[in-house]
Amino acid sequence: MAENSLVEASDLTGTANYPKAYDNLWDVLRFADSTENSTLKYKAYKQLSMLYSIFHNYSKASSCIDSMFYYASKTKEVSNKSKGNLHFSAAITHRMSKNYVEAENQLLICEQLLDSLNVPIKERLYVLTEKAHLNTLLGNYIKAEEILVEITKQIHTNHSYASIVYSMWGDLYSKMNDNNKALQYYNKSLLAIEEQNIRIGLKVDLLSKVSKINYSLGNNKIAFEQMEASKKLGDSLFGSQSESNKQLFEIKDSYRKVILENQKIQKEQELKSLKSKEERLNLQLWFLIILLIVMVLASIIIVAFLKKKHVLEKELITQRTLSEVELKKKELTLTALQLIEKDKLLGEIKDDLEKIQHGNTDASINKIKSTIQVNSKKKWEEFEARFVQINNSFYEALNKKHDNLSRNELKLCALIKLNFSSKEMADILGVSANSINKARYRLRKKLNLTRDENLVSYITAF
Repeated sequence: MAENSLVEASDLTGTANYPKAYDNLWDVLRFADSTENSTLKYKAYKQLSMLYSIFHNYSKASSCIDSMFYYASKTKEVSNKSKGNLHFSAAITHRMSKNYVEAENQLLICEQLLDSLNVPIKERLYVLTEKAHLNTLLGNYIKAEEILVEITKQIHTNHSYASIVYSMWGDLYSKMNDNNKALQYYNKSLLAIEEQNIRIGLKVDLLSKVSKINYSLGNNKIAFEQMEASKKLGDSLFGSQSESNKQLFEIKDSYRKVILENQKIQKEQELKSLKSKEERLNLQLWFLIILLIVMVLASIIIVAFLKKKHVLEKELITQRTLSEVELKKKELTLTALQLIEKDKLLGEIKDDLEKIQHGNTDASINKIKSTIQVNSKKKWEEFEARFVQINNSFYEALNKKHDNLSRNELKLCALIKLNFSSKEMADILGVSANSINKARYRLRKKLNLTRDENLVSYITAF
């Protein structure tokens, strides 16, 4: 990936082209921000922390360390070994800013992570070298020497870490005031840098150190030459008058301005998008609410309509049934009245026949009279059959409450329900009106009716 190549190209162990490294790292960060690539971010911030430390901008270096750990926590791609390297970078940054306690803590975490992976000593020389250097700075010379001896066993003069290790030996002997040995190792480190053409930034510091030692030893000419070489190389790499580094010191944090501008635009776009989504959601919500209200109202109207329809149908059926019953009652009443009229006519015929028969023994007259008597007896059966057809539950309900009623009393109840007068009842039953009145009185007693209770209303209720 091109961005990973830029990170690798920004490695500060090479020819110390700091402006180019700086530009590369901000290009990586801009790309990482646009793609939300946390892996690239933590790698870039790791290199930036080193770059700011080299230029003694320790506040920015510390900020980069915080960003490095933050973005490393955002990615699942960081192995324990990679985490160890992050803590190692943090240790160097804190050591360069002379925060030795925090540097030791970070280095300890790094070692613990490497121990958990059983990383061999050859693959952790960089950690041991930093540990030796910290012990030298803290005055733990014996411990520092033990570590450097162990490291030296693992490397040869062509090893990429040789210049660092020889430099650490020089620092240790310098602190121990053994200038000859210090000078010896500083020169070995300079030779390794020259042969390998790496760690050019370290060469500036080494030339300054050997110059001071030579000066103390009375080698003034060599000391002057070395100091001049150190100053010249330093100016080319770090000096404010250097054309290449002038760009680095005059940079106006354009990246942050671009990022802030991009973030502002992005936020505005996100707000517009969210607002648009919110408006769409609100419209959808209102549409759903209106649809729900319409559906509820429609349901209420439909239910009310069906309910009303059901009530109307029920009322219609009830009215139709009542009309049919009423019609049948009228037919029944009419039939009863016709029977009464027929009986009257037959009675009159019978009376006339008796007048004709007076003094006459004609057998045909007796036969006619007999026939009239038979038809009179059948009239109730015909009437009752039609009454039961219309009022099929009347006798059942009446008997359920009053099971002590005789057949004649049941007949009387049926005629009362049809609202016949006493005279009409007498004609139908073939008795006198007085007999009907007596029968009604006895019926009231059997029904346990008081004086205030109406017999007709009571019977009609069944």
